[in-house]
Amino acid sequence: MKQVYIFIRPNMYFKTKAALVENSFHSMSVKDVLGRGKGSGKGSFVAGNEESLVNHMDNPFIAKKMIEIFCRDEDVDRLISVVKKVNQTGNPGDGKVFVLEAEEVIRIRTGEKNDNALM
Repeated sequence: MKQVYIFIRPNMYFKTKAALVENSFHSMSVKDVLGRGKGSGKGSFVAGNEESLVNHMDNPFIAKKMIEIFCRDEDVDRLISVVKKVNQTGNPGDGKVFVLEAEEVIRIRTGEKNDNALM
């Protein structure tokens, strides 16, 4: 079982969510986050969304959406493919996907565990 963190441009959230739901990834948590990668936070990768820059201690942080999804191991490649298809422009700032091992999940209501608790 995997825990997947997806960081994308805020303006791509609704399109990404629709594609995820269309591909049977219904359960997710979503947060508005600020962050930065190697880039300076300036330039074309802001993609016309200059208001997304927040200057903090001389380091520009960029507004992103973070989507968190828990899925079965066999669904990870399909999940990443869906995200890339919607968000990949070839420009810096398209986003990142982090995949972590999820040790256990328990559905509180029924006590079901792992894959059974995800479905």
